[in-house]
Amino acid sequence: MKKPILFAAALAAAALCARPSAAQVFARPHLEWRTVRTEHFEVHYPAELSEWTLDVATRLEAVHAEVAALVGYAPPRRTTIVVEDPSSQTNGFAYPFLDQPAIALWPTPPDPRSNLGNNRGPSEQLVVHEFAHVAHLSRPSRNPRQRLLWSLLPVRVGPVARKAPRWVIEGYATYVEGKLTGSGRPHSAIRAAVLRQWALEGRLPTYAQLSSSGGYYGGAFAYLAGSAFLEWLASQRGEESLTHLWRRMSARQDRAFADAFAGVYGGAPHELYGRFVVEVTASALEARRQLAAAGLVEGDTVQRLYWGTGDPAVSRDGRQMAVVIRGAPGTPSRVAVWSTADEPDTLSAKEAARLLRADPEDVPDVRWRPRPKRPLATLYPVNGRGHDQPRFLPDGRLLVVRSEPLGDGALRPDLFVWDWKRKEMTRVTRGASIRWADPAPDGRTAAAVRCLHGSCDLVRVDLVTGAVATLADAPPERVLYRPRYAPDGSSIALAVQEGGRWRLALADPSSGSLRYLGPDDGASRYDAAWLPDGRGLLHVSEAGGVANVATLDLATGETRPLTRVTGAAVAPEPVPGAGHVFFLALHAGGLDLRRVHPDSARPGTTIALSPTLAPAAPRAAASVPDTLPRAAVEGPFAYGLGPRRTRLLPGGAASADGASATLLAVNGDPVGRLTASLRGTLGQRGLPRGASATLAWRGFLPAVAGEAFWMEHDPSRRSPALAGDSLDAGYRGAALHAETPWAGSALRRRARAGASLGELSLDEGGSDRRALAFAEYEATLARAAAGRSFSAAVALHGAVGETRGEEWRRGIARGALRVSTGPLGVRGEATYGWVSGGAPAWERFVVGGAPQGLFDDALVSQRLAMPAARFGVVQGRELVAYRVSTALANLTPYLWGASADEGHDSWYRVAGVETAFDFGGFNILRIPGARLLAGVGYPLDPPNEKNLEAYFTITYRP
Repeated sequence: MKKPILFAAALAAAALCARPSAAQVFARPHLEWRTVRTEHFEVHYPAELSEWTLDVATRLEAVHAEVAALVGYAPPRRTTIVVEDPSSQTNGFAYPFLDQPAIALWPTPPDPRSNLGNNRGPSEQLVVHEFAHVAHLSRPSRNPRQRLLWSLLPVRVGPVARKAPRWVIEGYATYVEGKLTGSGRPHSAIRAAVLRQWALEGRLPTYAQLSSSGGYYGGAFAYLAGSAFLEWLASQRGEESLTHLWRRMSARQDRAFADAFAGVYGGAPHELYGRFVVEVTASALEARRQLAAAGLVEGDTVQRLYWGTGDPAVSRDGRQMAVVIRGAPGTPSRVAVWSTADEPDTLSAKEAARLLRADPEDVPDVRWRPRPKRPLATLYPVNGRGHDQPRFLPDGRLLVVRSEPLGDGALRPDLFVWDWKRKEMTRVTRGASIRWADPAPDGRTAAAVRCLHGSCDLVRVDLVTGAVATLADAPPERVLYRPRYAPDGSSIALAVQEGGRWRLALADPSSGSLRYLGPDDGASRYDAAWLPDGRGLLHVSEAGGVANVATLDLATGETRPLTRVTGAAVAPEPVPGAGHVFFLALHAGGLDLRRVHPDSARPGTTIALSPTLAPAAPRAAASVPDTLPRAAVEGPFAYGLGPRRTRLLPGGAASADGASATLLAVNGDPVGRLTASLRGTLGQRGLPRGASATLAWRGFLPAVAGEAFWMEHDPSRRSPALAGDSLDAGYRGAALHAETPWAGSALRRRARAGASLGELSLDEGGSDRRALAFAEYEATLARAAAGRSFSAAVALHGAVGETRGEEWRRGIARGALRVSTGPLGVRGEATYGWVSGGAPAWERFVVGGAPQGLFDDALVSQRLAMPAARFGVVQGRELVAYRVSTALANLTPYLWGASADEGHDSWYRVAGVETAFDFGGFNILRIPGARLLAGVGYPLDPPNEKNLEAYFTITYRP
């Protein structure tokens, strides 16, 4: 068992570097894929992403040279890059394996309020950051013993990747992006705002929390505070000290991270981080002193809110507002419609009077936050996908955006109309990738941004037909953001990123031509919103290094700040008729909803924070020359079968029957178009043993796969009382099947069909042909709302065949139902199986043992695995099985039972607890999907009654 444990450890170490998520391995091999090459990179991408990818590819060699020079190392092997757009989100993932470095890039540009939004170009920042990971973490060990050990493992991970805490991994790549581009997070107002505000509230993470992901912005501190701490260390001991740290971590002398760190910086990491926090806090206090001396204008708190509150939207009559309320990760977001009027405080006064009558010495509450608003309507997520970016139509209904799956599983944001009074939802677009939609004054169309294939264009959406027409094309180096129609419909205000900053602009609704607005002073400005009279714009200005709400006079081009905050003020929204402006204010727990009146707020001139206060203020805007020249690339070429590589992976099982070991050789390509595998299994006496070869083609839908196999299984040698000679057999043959998955809004379906021809040799004498054909259908319906979720699944399997001249038919139906409220849930599963009366004994149902794992389970659908039970504990022609389970943290307690005798008077039951890890697979690294299952079962019925059984399995899905 040592090899699987080491393999799991290797996977875990690699996953740590890669920042895994369920979607990061997603690639659609049925698309039209292409390839380009440079000296140090091979890039694979769908044809629809050609413009973005080819633009990036021409600068990859320059990125390689600059990063290698700064980091002090670059992998000698060519790095594989896969470009995909699975969910219209900004992201990148690095896989710094020593034998196969790889990068995945998602090309959707970030918005200005993202901590990724400050860059000379979104693709430049993404590539520099991810290749910095590869160069930093793929440095090999100089320790001969470690080099030998890791060369024997299925995946090879370097010592820096294994030893470095998350804040070092993410902080250093962020540090590199700032040094090489003169932009990125180290130079952003957002990083400065977070560190400054958290310091002022005494909420900066401790060293132990620096690598964690808890709390609002908690996961981002590894990037933000981590990069700032590394800057501080470099300022103390010089730029080269960071390279010295990586060299000590990979030295012949094996050192833990803390020891390597102390040898460079003369102190433990947590001690020096404590000094860093003190200095950041001192800078934050000085920044607040400067801002307070000029007069803070922070507005009035309308609602004290937490986590990532969405931009407020106000109805045309000013009477209602809509806000997206987001909770902690894992809790559902919701769109709340509120009255814009203040909530009456009469209940609080009555409650205080009642308390004082009951206890005259009691002290009433101090009103430290406004009364919570009572929602007029609430829109919860649909099927686990929340709604965002609400905007009011003239008739009071709301436009909202929700991500919806395409048929192949990719997600695209689409536009919906929510009639919150009638509680009706109407879908407007399908697969259009629409965001930030704002209705025209007539309510028939909306201006929106369509982010697709790496570009964000300005489009017009017909709200009746859903038709989308392009108003202004945007090349990859230009990003358009958050359009807003003028009150008279004559123009559209929006923000444009180009040349390293965000600027306000007006677009013509007919031609889409752009005219830039405001001073050309180098400050970023975004979040445009029209003043009710149409003569000016509200917006967010980062002038002075702090994001504040400001106004822009269209006639004069002059700007005037409305707020002066210590953190950040964003997302302004005027209230018609009331004269005030709602906005969101950053604090250490999230984003509060506040308001300010333009006529009474007179903060005067903009206060510029000195870069010497960094990181509590933005670092000086570095005029870093563009040292990333373009160069020609080889290609593009047709992807074909893709570049092939083979990986050896161990597997196996330990169950109530004994232990077995599996070795899998899998040959694949970076997007999973064609996968070939060989596997062999050896087990203790009486367990399955054999070999198989599989070839799966996913270059079109439906996907097809073929396999050839051989298996010997003589369970009577292990448990003669349970499994008679009729179950001992040698089975060899071949099979071919096709599969089509389909993902809908709430319903996911999968259909499979296949056939097999083989030879079955039974110990009871002779061998003969076994032929079968099967068909399967699976469907899962999921619903989630208001913290409650429901899912129902059904799976149908039908097979017809002939075994040793005897024809048979088999049908199996499985159903599952899961209901949960918050963290509590229960799942029930039931299985019914039937096989025709003339079927030979080998074709009847048999329960127990570990999964056989050699070939497609559909070929032996009569076998139901249960690792805590001996093979053959239940046998018969009609199978009934159930399982009831719940979840406690990462453990799943369950009660399972099965019966197959006539009348179902005899049951075999097991109570147990298990944990499972489903690994989606890394095609980019040629690692297939895997399932690790571990648990203990307590049989309640003979045989083996009340004898605790432990089990552990590793199975692969090539």
